[in-house]
Amino acid sequence: EQIEKYDEKGYFPSYIGYENSYALWRKRNTKDAFKSIYLADPKVFANLSIKPLKIIIRMLDKLLVSNENDAIFDVLDNVLDLNDTQVDLLAKQLKSTTLENIISTIETLQKREIAINKLKELMNNHYKTVLETPDLQKIIEANTWLFGTQYEILGAEEDSFTTISHNLRNTISGINDFGTEDLDKEDENNEVVLEGLNRQVDLFLARKRKTVNSTNQQIYKCVVIEIKRPSVSLNHKHLQQLLEYASIISNHPELGNSKLYFELILVGRKISKNDYLINSHLKNNKDKNELGLVLDDGKIKCYVKDWYTIFEEFNLSNSYLLDNLKSKYADLSDESKISLVDDLQGKKAS
Repeated sequence: EQIEKYDEKGYFPSYIGYENSYALWRKRNTKDAFKSIYLADPKVFANLSIKPLKIIIRMLDKLLVSNENDAIFDVLDNVLDLNDTQVDLLAKQLKSTTLENIISTIETLQKREIAINKLKELMNNHYKTVLETPDLQKIIEANTWLFGTQYEILGAEEDSFTTISHNLRNTISGINDFGTEDLDKEDENNEVVLEGLNRQVDLFLARKRKTVNSTNQQIYKCVVIEIKRPSVSLNHKHLQQLLEYASIISNHPELGNSKLYFELILVGRKISKNDYLINSHLKNNKDKNELGLVLDDGKIKCYVKDWYTIFEEFNLSNSYLLDNLKSKYADLSDESKISLVDDLQGKKAS
């Protein structure tokens, strides 16, 4: 009779989302177990307030389901390892947020850290065989946060803007021509690198999204990302093409709207160590505190970044949380290119 009163008061789990017959079985199973303990010693529950009583019933329910036991014990084990101060701190945190939100935040950060490590492995050891299409194309579309938190949601592709952006790009002199001038000196006679240069293509991504500026006025942020084939070393040629693209956009009547703002991002595996022009522009814009910034005229911003700068941006902006999480990850050196690419494209769980 007492157990049925507990059920009427909502002390037992509701099992919402479960199939009806399974939910009925599980509640009956939990009630039977609770009844056995209650009959053995009713005093166990006599002086308990509602909250601990409900927690005990829910915990009993979880422990009776074998496929959930290990996870529950792992969680309890870690909670019991906390000292009094840490328990109080966790309790305070749970008053302002939920454990679900805390877990979701940690999971997002860890997934991104794993993605950074896998992309770094690709760029270190598989760059000669990585294809922009289809390899990097889908990786970038699945991980636009790589370019900064402001790019987490770039929005859907808009045909008119993408078409205009791509057509304007193709008016740039020599934009689709590649040769030894796109390589570092040590790569000029490397047959594998030369083969990759001819076989790979550049990746072009253009998106337009509605946002607000610093004065809370609605504007459109137009983001154009061009990723050079991994064999290429970014140099003055590519910077000049980027600046020419910015000039073409600024003079295009359809893109001259005062509500349109542009961010042009040029990405390569590396910046040529012998290049003066890119490094000069980076130094001249260093006071803006934006990694990779080479131009900011108020309407158009241009960035030149190598993948390792992008990796470091993530590590620096999340350093406090990453240092405190101290996550441990598997060695990736034996993972194949296909496995790494599939993970990064979201084809299988990380």
